[in-house]
Amino acid sequence: MSTEPRTAQVDVFVTKSLEIDEPDWCIGHRDDLAQYKVDITHYGPEHAIAHNGFDLFSARLGQSPFADRAPSDLVLYVEHSGFTGSLNPDEVEAFADALVEAAAALRALGHELAAILAGGGQ
Repeated sequence: MSTEPRTAQVDVFVTKSLEIDEPDWCIGHRDDLAQYKVDITHYGPEHAIAHNGFDLFSARLGQSPFADRAPSDLVLYVEHSGFTGSLNPDEVEAFADALVEAAAALRALGHELAAILAGGGQ
């Protein structure tokens, strides 16, 4: 029998603080307990896009600077509300107006994103 000590390699989850640069537009993090560096995402303020009582989209700036399976660039993160409904003719008109207004709001946010990117901001 050998008198040499046996060793084994065991993977462990190590938790430690990580100091990262935070862009000016970031309002904080949804979860300050990211499990991995790639999970870190910066978020800007949420913009609810609604018109005539129709919730259509929400949008916010987002960036995952350490992502390895998603874009790490600054983007506009957009969520669709999943609106469904049966509409009468007046409601169809109101809904169409809401879509036009939503498109304008999304374009405006896209222009803000372009300005940040053109200005060399984070």
